[in-house]
Amino acid sequence: MAVIMVLSFKTPFRKLVIMGLDRLKRGRGPVVVKTVAGTVFVVMVSSVYSMMEIQKRWVDDDGPVSSTDQVLLVRYLLEATLM
Repeated sequence: MAVIMVLSFKTPFRKLVIMGLDRLKRGRGPVVVKTVAGTVFVVMVSSVYSMMEIQKRWVDDDGPVSSTDQVLLVRYLLEATLM
């Protein structure tokens, strides 16, 4: 809360706090990028796997395709393409 108060008002400590926060955050950019990329990749693989399971059900069952499976397939396809 003290840091927020110092940053909110123009005081002599404001510049000092900004410099300290800047030095604290240096070098962490690549770690954040790798973490976000890994999370997006895992979610995309999950969507593709779910689509493959639905299509496998369609091939195994010779009966009519359920509308629920169609909606789920389109949802997973949209989710994977937006990644």
